[in-house]
Amino acid sequence: MRRWNFISGLTVILLLLLVLCGFCVWTARTLSGEINQMISGNFDTLRALRGIRLAVSRIDAQYRSSTSTGEIPRALGLYELARTDVEQHLRLVRRTSSEEPEEVKVVARLEALVRDYFTYYDEYLALGRFEGDRFKALTRNLAQSAAEITEATAVLSDMNERDVLQRRSQATAKGQRVVYAALGIALFSIGIYVWTSIRLTRAIFDPLRQLRDSIVKVSQRQFDVAVPVKSGDELAQIATTFNTMASELRAYVAETDQRVVEANRVSRAILEALPYPIYIVDDSFAVRLMNPRAEQLSAALEIPGAVPGAVRRAIDDAAAIGGELIGDDLHRAVEVALPAATGTPATFLPQVFRMAGAAGVNEGWAVLLIDVTKLRQFDLAKSKALSIIGHEVKTPVTSIRMTLHLLLEEKIGALTADQRELVQAGRDDCERLLTVLQALLELARFESGRVTMRLVPVPPGDLLAQADAMHGDYLRRLGVAIVMEPTAPTLPAVQADAIHVVRVLGNFLTNAAKYGAPDQPVTLRAELRADAFVRLSVRNRTPRPLTEAEQTKVFEPFYRREGEGSEGTGLGLTICREIAAAHSGRVGVWASGDWVDFYLDLRIVSVSQNHAAGQPTS
Repeated sequence: MRRWNFISGLTVILLLLLVLCGFCVWTARTLSGEINQMISGNFDTLRALRGIRLAVSRIDAQYRSSTSTGEIPRALGLYELARTDVEQHLRLVRRTSSEEPEEVKVVARLEALVRDYFTYYDEYLALGRFEGDRFKALTRNLAQSAAEITEATAVLSDMNERDVLQRRSQATAKGQRVVYAALGIALFSIGIYVWTSIRLTRAIFDPLRQLRDSIVKVSQRQFDVAVPVKSGDELAQIATTFNTMASELRAYVAETDQRVVEANRVSRAILEALPYPIYIVDDSFAVRLMNPRAEQLSAALEIPGAVPGAVRRAIDDAAAIGGELIGDDLHRAVEVALPAATGTPATFLPQVFRMAGAAGVNEGWAVLLIDVTKLRQFDLAKSKALSIIGHEVKTPVTSIRMTLHLLLEEKIGALTADQRELVQAGRDDCERLLTVLQALLELARFESGRVTMRLVPVPPGDLLAQADAMHGDYLRRLGVAIVMEPTAPTLPAVQADAIHVVRVLGNFLTNAAKYGAPDQPVTLRAELRADAFVRLSVRNRTPRPLTEAEQTKVFEPFYRREGEGSEGTGLGLTICREIAAAHSGRVGVWASGDWVDFYLDLRIVSVSQNHAAGQPTS
């Protein structure tokens, strides 16, 4: 029933609107027809009458100004042209004038006056030199005819002007009647609309409002509220369906709440059982949840409920790269200075995890602080021990090396062939031992942070060019070609110590020459990454593809692939890793089939630094 009430109300309004539109269209067409008739009739008549007066004036001004027959102009071009204009305008007046008896009479009189006027002029223009009396008579007749023509055209103009004013008044009156009629129809339509709106409000919107209020209460977890069912139409079916949904939702929410409580209890138990501090924060570092270990740490730092500053910096670093920050690199370890009364400073390795919500939107960060205080102490002790051992061993080995060189030079006596062979073997072993000791000492300096990097903005293309200049000849002597891919002109500069970066690239190039496939080129290239890094890579083919296990070990100290016969200390790539860490960068290797790609990722400089260095920005 409500549907038919709604349709009938809309139908009545539609019909009224159609009637109103049709009436307005009919009225507009009628008024436009009358205006067109007024323009095509009266206006054309007025214009023709004005043309007659102007043509007569031109003729009189040209030919009737003579004072004697000898002065009458004999050039009749203007006369014939003006006469043609008068006759055309007269025909237009005859055609456009109304059929009112008075106007018809004036038009006939005007036609007679025009005929007489031109008859006089024909005779006037044909006068001879000695017809002075006739000249005077015709001059008077022409003046009188011209005056009578002007009078007749004025009378006709007055008649047409009165007709125009009368039609305008009629059109104005008709327009007012149309306005009143349109207003009446509009008011009637508004009445129908108000009546229909009231019925619709009572029949549809009141139940919808009740349904809306019930939805609001359900959203507030008031599931016992039910929508009243008053009839059997569609709204009642919606109300019944909603009541059923609310009942099912009440049972589901109760079950879900119980599961959430149990999951929260389990999560809390797991957090409390973990021996490391755990912070869960939002993007503004506000703590949303922490375990007891984290509460104890924050309380010891006298910042209850807050995250330590070093941990905030780790979260900020993860946000800068747009991903998680995890791993066992002790260079990322942070030292938390606890109060003297609490204990010695603790060292933690932050593991920052990104908490992604629906549609991948970041909802915060989870930070696990692994206590690496002991491990850090062991690492420092190892570096110190390596440094001490290196220095303690390097001095006697250097002395032995010098002694062996003196023996080989035979400055203290000649050597037999067997003696020379033994001394040369000892000298070579000393050289290898010194190389290993120097590498160990350098590694110890990097791990202890005693190597200072001079980081300045450098174009990536310049780094590749320097690597080619320093190591390219060595590879070419081995028969290995170097292919340098062109760098994009918009590639941003990177923060780098050029000497150490070229050393890393040189190590990659040397390994490619040693372990690469014969007669295969080595490619140098630089590319911009989406995480604010530029990747410098050395790519080549290898006869023995790297396995997954080998890819994870190549940067470990003293690692050597089984079956490789090349000499080396096994520390070159480890030192490359330390150089990358000192640049806040990354090193790695990718292998796909027989392709091997060693890479170094360096951070790009900021826009202001790029401008200061005169480098383009991406």
